[in-house]
Amino acid sequence: MGNFINSTILIPLVPLVTALFVFILLVSFNRTLNRLTKPVTALIALSLLSSTFISSFDYFKKIEEELVLSEFLKFFEETNLVIHLNLVNEKIIIFFSLIMILIIGLSFYKLPRKKGYVSLMISLGLISSSLIISILLIDFSALI
Repeated sequence: MGNFINSTILIPLVPLVTALFVFILLVSFNRTLNRLTKPVTALIALSLLSSTFISSFDYFKKIEEELVLSEFLKFFEETNLVIHLNLVNEKIIIFFSLIMILIIGLSFYKLPRKKGYVSLMISLGLISSSLIISILLIDFSALI
């Protein structure tokens, strides 16, 4: 079970790292990257899709564990942060990620791809990553 639990950390990290990578590229190559709206949209959507895939894989394998972050990251030594991996959280993550992919797809087709579109995609990636992290930190199965 340990390998599946370690892959849980990838669920919020994949969209976060992708959004930060696109942000660094935007800062470095502003004019060029603002013209590359299709690859940026595809990259952000694929990162969310991969997070959805990992979460659905955990859901279908019925993996329910808790992962204490202080064991992996020395930065969280004094805090008591725990990632709750249960079926309810996985359902919420899958649903939320699919809605965010739908929002990204609708933005691609409906919004004009002028200056600021790449920044919108970066912010959608960062927002979705932060919400996935907050979903994993709250134990929704205890609330039901």
